[in-house]
Amino acid sequence: MDYGYDYGYEYGYDYPVSYGNGGDAAVTMLLTVYLVVLAVILAVTLASYIFHSIGLYTIGKRMGREYAWLAFIPFARDYFHGELAGEILLKNKSIKNPGIWKLVLPIIYSAVAGVLFVFLFVAAIGAGAVSSINGNQTGGIVAFSTTLIVLYIVILVIAVAYSAVYSVLRILIDIQIYEKFTARNMAVVHSVLSGIIPLYEAICFFVMRNKPFNPGMEPQ
Repeated sequence: MDYGYDYGYEYGYDYPVSYGNGGDAAVTMLLTVYLVVLAVILAVTLASYIFHSIGLYTIGKRMGREYAWLAFIPFARDYFHGELAGEILLKNKSIKNPGIWKLVLPIIYSAVAGVLFVFLFVAAIGAGAVSSINGNQTGGIVAFSTTLIVLYIVILVIAVAYSAVYSVLRILIDIQIYEKFTARNMAVVHSVLSGIIPLYEAICFFVMRNKPFNPGMEPQ
């Protein structure tokens, strides 16, 4: 039986539908920016490695170093960099093998920081567990948190001390290399800037690699 109702949908309502295109665009933009920044960092790192290695290699060859090819090998180039400076004379003492110290210091720091982290982390768990066993749940949480804070402070102090010592060593090494080709004051300026500005040290070595040695600084 037909009651005469007609539910036709010929009117064609048109509603705009959004499926989060704005969010997708934002994610795409952020990803693009991230990839561009990553590409720039990789390019600068690669350029620094190449310029630095070529500069060290050429200077080493001109100084008569037999193993100048170490300038192209990771980690070994740190040793070679320090050895090009030679013995570093201080007021009352001297650093006879700066290359060895430049290579070994990061290893010592990593080992000490790792052992200290494990020791204090275990101590934090132990302190929290003892308090919890004694029925003081809140005390356990406080003990654990306090020990972790102490851990963070100790590791931070060690990291700052290591960074300071390593930076000073690197500056002293660079000063003795730079002053073979430029004035003492400029060698100090270049050395400080080398520790602050990325790519600066690599460019300096690359530019100075073929410059004539200062009088009295010629290789024996």
